[in-house]
Amino acid sequence: MSSFSIDLDSKRPYRYAFSVSLWETSRKKFGEHVRVLLDTGSFNTIIHKDLVDKYGVMLDATMKTSVGGFKGEANICILHKMRIGDYVLDKVVALAVPFEGELIDHILLGANVTNNWELTLSRLKNKLTATEQFSEITSQREFPYRYCFNNKGQVMAFQEMENDC
Repeated sequence: MSSFSIDLDSKRPYRYAFSVSLWETSRKKFGEHVRVLLDTGSFNTIIHKDLVDKYGVMLDATMKTSVGGFKGEANICILHKMRIGDYVLDKVVALAVPFEGELIDHILLGANVTNNWELTLSRLKNKLTATEQFSEITSQREFPYRYCFNNKGQVMAFQEMENDC
């Protein structure tokens, strides 16, 4: 069981925001920091479509979604690696959407990742602490973050992919 604790973005006191590094496929290393909003109301992790080529791979699968002013078909993608503090998540499934506005360079971290954690959020201390709480089924998987939810809240699992990063 792993855990981590990170400081939240003090410039956004009413949102749970922090920085992560994503694995850059072309450079074979973690890149510069990307802003993340912990989206407690979202089933899935969301990333802007333009960032996928740099940080992951697009899958053929799509699904309908409505987020950040976007409503329509979203491509499902896999982000190779996401580093939160010293903690690394492998192969995170996300929806790639062309949303606009202030969230264009952010990732919205949804329940497909956060359901695996026991979270403690403290606005007073401006800190997020998470401990992995994998179920018996997900703890047997090498990469527990490789799924997303459909519009009915049902888990959609994906076949294992070769680690091509």
